[in-house]
Amino acid sequence: MASLKENIKLRAHLPINQNRTVQDAVKFFCEHNISATIVSNNEGNIIGIISEKDIIRKVLYKNMDPQKTLIKDIMNTRLIFVDENEDIKIAKMLMFMNGVRHLIMVDENKHVIGLLSMRDLIESDLTESKELLHRINDIYYENAHQPVWRISSNRVIIENTDVTPDPVTSEIINSYKV
Repeated sequence: MASLKENIKLRAHLPINQNRTVQDAVKFFCEHNISATIVSNNEGNIIGIISEKDIIRKVLYKNMDPQKTLIKDIMNTRLIFVDENEDIKIAKMLMFMNGVRHLIMVDENKHVIGLLSMRDLIESDLTESKELLHRINDIYYENAHQPVWRISSNRVIIENTDVTPDPVTSEIINSYKV
């Protein structure tokens, strides 16, 4: 099982208050180099998520004033939580099944530890794929699965054209087939 805790480099969660303006949220996003964040109420409870997509579709597209529109008026209040010990595949399924790009990640005590994004999951997939390719490549070249050639008269003869992966490489490749 590939857990979120072990495989995701989660950025610190930075909540913003619901009574701030959309303009404040834009500034907040730019200052922290993020595209979404958790929204809290005055008591510090998590009550929503706001993203760049919300701002574009719910404010800019409708010609609303970002300096007057409050975050609470456009935030997404549909919150989906995922445990940090959950399998990455479960997080992907939750996002897909619910049509969302962010999940709120909690620890074993149900405390919020961050906002998990689709980008985090994609980065994890790319890291895993990169490591797999390096492992396969290393095994392939360690076992010298390269053709041997020799020159005979006026032609090159290629011998040992068998490039069938050895059992270890085959096992690695087959373990990643869906």
